Amino acid sequence: MELNWELCRVFYHVARCRNFSRAAAMLFTSQPAVSRSMAALERELGCRLFIRNRRGVELTPEGRMFYAHVEAGCEQFRRGREELEQAVGLQSGSVSIGASETALRVWVLPRLDRFHALYPGVRLHLYGGTSRQAVEELKSGAIDFAVAAVSGEDFRGLKETRLSSFSDLFVASPAFEELRNVPLSLADIMRHPVICHKRGSLTFDFLEGLCKQHGLEFAPAMEPDTSELVLELVRHGFGIGFLPSLAAARALAENSVFPLSLSTPLPKRSISLLEYDGHTLSLAARKLRDILVEDAEQ
Repeated sequence: MELNWELCRVFYHVARCRNFSRAAAMLFTSQPAVSRSMAALERELGCRLFIRNRRGVELTPEGRMFYAHVEAGCEQFRRGREELEQAVGLQSGSVSIGASETALRVWVLPRLDRFHALYPGVRLHLYGGTSRQAVEELKSGAIDFAVAAVSGEDFRGLKETRLSSFSDLFVASPAFEELRNVPLSLADIMRHPVICHKRGSLTFDFLEGLCKQHGLEFAPAMEPDTSELVLELVRHGFGIGFLPSLAAARALAENSVFPLSLSTPLPKRSISLLEYDGHTLSLAARKLRDILVEDAEQ
């Protein structure tokens, strides 16, 4: 005799709930429909499965015997469905992340290469911009998580996982040759035109905060959008550039700019992964998150 799988599924929920009404609610159906299903199953099996009591129902000895087998089958079905959903999720899922320029260059891109090699079917949606823009995209729900260069900010409602630390530096071109290898204070540098990432970026806020701590006015001469533009303007002698050291590495190696020496080192900043604590990520998003954090500094 081949049993009706739908009747077995209803029986499984009734046996777990010990109540027809609660089982009906879990199955998104009515209590009379559940009662009819159980009556039909008892007719097929030729025995009683439930005994009614004041609190609902309890299993008969035959019902307990049958439930042991049905439970195993339902659990196998559930695990099989989950494995299938996971497999499909890693074949054709999607992940949306936001990354600031520095975080993208230093941390995200090398790990995106690894993720794409493992899961080529997953679609990646990458939102660039400043760290602050990445955080705003996260808060709006447009992305699964953000990777940004931060400097000790309190991101209310967000969970922060620190990935790596980095330093910022001031650079200049031969137009400021008199400053090469000379120990300088922040006040010394601020007497010259300074080129920094645009207002609203965390890099701008970081340098502005340092100036305030030293009682200095911060009024940059130029505020380009990217580190590449900062360096290009510095190469042309328009001012002293401020940017993450990693973003300046190639220009320093080419000797098109040189670093300024500070008498007091600047505080370090960090690249962090930001997400809503408790927010449920898709399987593909969890896999990418794991790859991004597995090399995090301990």
